[in-house]
Amino acid sequence: MRKTIFYILLFFSLNIFGQKFIVLDTDTYDLIDSVTFILYNDDKIVYTNVTKNNSATVIPSNIKYNKIEFIKTGYKTSIIKMENLNEPVFLTKEYIRLDDVVVSSKKNEYIILGESNRIRHSRSRLLMPELTFGTIFHNYKNNLNINHTIFYVDKVKYKTAYKIHFFEVEESLPFGNLQTLQFNQNIYSTDTLYLNSKQKNRIEIEHKEDILFKENTKLFVYIEALYYLDENDKKILPKNKDRTKLKFQLSNENNYYSKTFNTTTSEQSANLTNSNLRIKYDFANYLFKTPHKRILLTPAILLNTTEIK
Repeated sequence: MRKTIFYILLFFSLNIFGQKFIVLDTDTYDLIDSVTFILYNDDKIVYTNVTKNNSATVIPSNIKYNKIEFIKTGYKTSIIKMENLNEPVFLTKEYIRLDDVVVSSKKNEYIILGESNRIRHSRSRLLMPELTFGTIFHNYKNNLNINHTIFYVDKVKYKTAYKIHFFEVEESLPFGNLQTLQFNQNIYSTDTLYLNSKQKNRIEIEHKEDILFKENTKLFVYIEALYYLDENDKKILPKNKDRTKLKFQLSNENNYYSKTFNTTTSEQSANLTNSNLRIKYDFANYLFKTPHKRILLTPAILLNTTEIK
């Protein structure tokens, strides 16, 4: 009921105050700041301005126009008809921006893949015995060897058996707020590893075998909880509040994939979908603004790699 009322109010606001729009990056769904837009009526310029930052831009209702042009350095210019301005406007980059790869000190010469942002302690998530969530890594460099996997956990109450899995994947093209993963092959899974009682925060796993991360491919990494052991190393099934949780961090990327849960049918989705892209799209499409940074999260997982020369 609340959602219905919201859409009704949104509809009336659009008609009273003029058309609203928000300009997004086609690939990331991030808001593009300060986009020049020009209104035309029969090919004559009738209005020009710059879009607002962090919120919707409203076109004055007294201006008569039939098409609008969007101009932003680094993006392809776009012209659309007035009647097609009911949804977010998407602009495409003129070039492909490579993901940032942070290189650590020369002492170890590791190339660190993944984000390293502030941890959201209140948003930790249970490690699961099935594939329900994980994070994706892009390799635009040369072939890499994955030497270490680093992740962060809440304080462990019971000894936890787990495995780390690495899948080569492809991402579908975004369709509305939906982007899914296609799993190609499992390139590596660790042997059974253990988190001991009272361990917390940073966990670093050194991989003795080479894990090849091919150039121009994407890897999906997830951590599988196998079972729990008590102080006598007997298998137990703890309550949810006592199970091991993976920490999440603030995210600047669209690298967190998760299965969704239908509260009406109590069913879990079959596919993993891009969580942050879905949030960005829904905020832009229904609220005409960008989500607060604290809403966009990703599992706190990093990969230490070395370049294969």
